[in-house]
Amino acid sequence: MGAVRRRPLVFLALLGALLTGCSHHSPARDATPTSRTGGSSGDTSSTTAPPASDVHGVSFGSDKDGWALAGEPCPNPGGDPAARCAVVWKTTDGGDTWTRLGGLDVPAKGAAGTDVVDAVRFADAEHGWAYDRSLFATFNGGKRWQPVDLGNPVIDVEVAGSQAYALVGVCGAGAGNCTEPVRIAEGTIATGRWRFAGLGFDMPSTDRGSLIVNRSSVYAYVSGPSAQLFLARTTAGRWERRTPPCVRPIVAPITAGDGLVAACLPAINGGPVELQTSSDGGRSWAVVWHYSFASGLTSLAVTGTAAVVGLESGDVLRTTDNGMHFSSVLRSGVNPQLQFVDADHGFLTVGPDGSRQLFSTDDGGAGWKPLRPPG
Repeated sequence: MGAVRRRPLVFLALLGALLTGCSHHSPARDATPTSRTGGSSGDTSSTTAPPASDVHGVSFGSDKDGWALAGEPCPNPGGDPAARCAVVWKTTDGGDTWTRLGGLDVPAKGAAGTDVVDAVRFADAEHGWAYDRSLFATFNGGKRWQPVDLGNPVIDVEVAGSQAYALVGVCGAGAGNCTEPVRIAEGTIATGRWRFAGLGFDMPSTDRGSLIVNRSSVYAYVSGPSAQLFLARTTAGRWERRTPPCVRPIVAPITAGDGLVAACLPAINGGPVELQTSSDGGRSWAVVWHYSFASGLTSLAVTGTAAVVGLESGDVLRTTDNGMHFSSVLRSGVNPQLQFVDADHGFLTVGPDGSRQLFSTDDGGAGWKPLRPPG
């Protein structure tokens, strides 16, 4: 690895000091970053893989309470015997044991129609959603599910306080094929009523994007064929355009802290990933470090003392010295996705869709243990 100039990071509480530094409100991309090249450094570790599963997605609300959407044989005896329908499970002990809640009688991901779900998000023990090409809601803890017609597809669902938010495309079957601008729906969790926000500016026609919540702040990133938008919802309830950190970002909240981070993906394979931070809701961004990983980055989680990244190769890396060195903390399956619920507790799903494996950490990502999936 070759190092180049490094910015003095008095403003960072990330990795020891990363995210305090967002208080400087530096103009976008005005900082001298750290740059490192090559793969991981430090000790490597591997963990015995969990059993195979039918899991598509998981959502944890705390270090104990979580939900998983999996597949199981469809109940219709006259249908395709190989078809898999969606079912939701719950854990109250951090993923050690799971309880089946209820099935949706619609396919898990892979079907060509619009009634398809492969992700789950719960606001509390009673209210939750399963979504992908369509959206279903539960008001009784997942025992029964009812369809909600917002459009196709439902790209992402997030929760902040008493409100839910959905990013909704207007698209045909398959990837892309979008004919109208993407929309943002706002819902009241207790009543299940939704409305589309009036934005006052043009949105791209796309099925790519994400919602980001940091405490009570809500953001949306939308990536279209010719435009990228970063939006923030103000305290007055309006959506404003903010400065996108870069062309290809993975945006995440700072876990258990204020501010945002963005991993800016390289334009060419093997190029350095650029980490940026914002403490003013995306009005400005500051470059913190560059690092060239051995394979593409798929997910990012940042706490007050560490940054953890998942790579396409299945490697999970961690840094506690502001990107100077990364240690391999887990070698897992493809497409690792990270979710931290506080500075210490996090969860990881890895593997192909429909057979995701689960891991958890209770020490800020330094160590990971395999979890037995539902089923």
